[in-house]
Amino acid sequence: MDSLLDNAPCGFLSFTDTGTIVGINATLLELLGYSPGELEGGHIESILSMAGRIFYQTHFFPLLKLHTRVEEVYLLLRSRGGENVPVLANALRRERDGAIVNDCVFVTMRQRARYEDEILQAKQAAEEANRLKDEFLATISHELRTPLTAILGWLHILRTRNPTPEKIARALAIIEQNAQLQAQLIEDLLDVSRIISGKMRLDVQPIDPLIFIEAAIESVRPAAEAKSIRLQPVLDTGVGFISGDAARLQQVVWNLVSNAIKFTPKGGRVQVRLERINSHIEIVVSDTGIGIRPDFLPHVFERFRQEDQTIQRRHTGLGLGLSIVRHLVELHGGEVNVYSPGEGEGTTFTVVVPLMIIHSTLDLAQRTHLRLSTLNQPPQIIQKLKGILVLVLDDEAHVREMLATLLGYYGAEVIVAASAEEAIEMLGHHRLDVLISDIGMAGEDGYAFMQRVRQLPVARGGRTPAIALSAYARVEDRLAALHAGYQMYITKPVEAAELIAVVASLVQRASPE
Repeated sequence: MDSLLDNAPCGFLSFTDTGTIVGINATLLELLGYSPGELEGGHIESILSMAGRIFYQTHFFPLLKLHTRVEEVYLLLRSRGGENVPVLANALRRERDGAIVNDCVFVTMRQRARYEDEILQAKQAAEEANRLKDEFLATISHELRTPLTAILGWLHILRTRNPTPEKIARALAIIEQNAQLQAQLIEDLLDVSRIISGKMRLDVQPIDPLIFIEAAIESVRPAAEAKSIRLQPVLDTGVGFISGDAARLQQVVWNLVSNAIKFTPKGGRVQVRLERINSHIEIVVSDTGIGIRPDFLPHVFERFRQEDQTIQRRHTGLGLGLSIVRHLVELHGGEVNVYSPGEGEGTTFTVVVPLMIIHSTLDLAQRTHLRLSTLNQPPQIIQKLKGILVLVLDDEAHVREMLATLLGYYGAEVIVAASAEEAIEMLGHHRLDVLISDIGMAGEDGYAFMQRVRQLPVARGGRTPAIALSAYARVEDRLAALHAGYQMYITKPVEAAELIAVVASLVQRASPE
């Protein structure tokens, strides 16, 4: 008997048409109280009760010969000590090594009950997962439609009601805020996809925790002030350095602090504390908010789980932020914990990240990167774009118009194309400095278009620096674009400062020294 069958949880036995046992596993021997080798060569009726023998002779074996299989029949075995052992038997008649053998699997009633219980639990888990999926789809529909309603509503007012300058400014602010909210929701979904597929990438370097913590606090300060919430940083300036991705760790702190502000009533307090504990740092975010029920605490970091999932829920969101926080912290070799005394008692999140073993001697200024979002029309970038010729290829007219207007504000000359064929023709008539192309287009996509461009002679623009622009944000999409011949890849929605900086970088790279 091979080791797999020997270690199977069910009893297994093979016998010939004459009833001779030719194989039996250790599980069945143990169940019946026999030693290895003791039953092989004997007759199958030796392990059947009196009633079992009659049933075997009149029903079990005749049915097996007739139909080549028997399923789920009740049979009484007899142990070495003479006790009856009720089992459910399944048998299959087949040819093996030129001879007919009958293979039987025996499941005890206790095993059957356990299997049925496991099946029931699996079914309940599947039903729960399906319910959560349906709730998530309903939630994401709500969360995407809500800001879209504000955007479309205010756009209608701007177009039809001749609003005052104050109303125009207010409308534009609301439209921008809701568009950014939609972009954040989409980015959260992409982060979860990267985490599940194991494609979350970190830009690891030595960093001072003060940098990303203070940046996160400043980004949420307006939201705290709007609710009259006291935002209280208590930061130890001498904790040392950690090894990590500053942008991702800032995302962790931003998620925790913005959540604290969201769930804290007006006039409350949110404290962010940083301190060193032995060989690690602790970032503690505590609030005087609504707290968390004890029964929900174990589910706080689960994807798509929210404490209030009813249609009357008071707070927005997809239930992804804390799941992303946990995965990002774990990728940095740390852990995150949550504590709440109960509803109305506030909540405390504690992030633990190990310190660097060896501190770098690089100057701090060399470790930090200027965030593109902080750029505000730098004069040197405007100077680099002045007079350059850019071709924008996109099959969406509104996107072409927006990109042309944006680049024009920075001094570039822009021509546009609505299709790959139109763009190829323009390449033959214009000497371009930069080419910007969408990827997902009707007809010929951006990958095939760029492959055609790279086959053109240099004189016809075959080596024009190119930027891929796409709503697809997976790593494989970026790699496919670079493989097709693009130098840079920017995901939609386009951040103006990022686009201008990338165009300027390509122009500088292509310019002779």
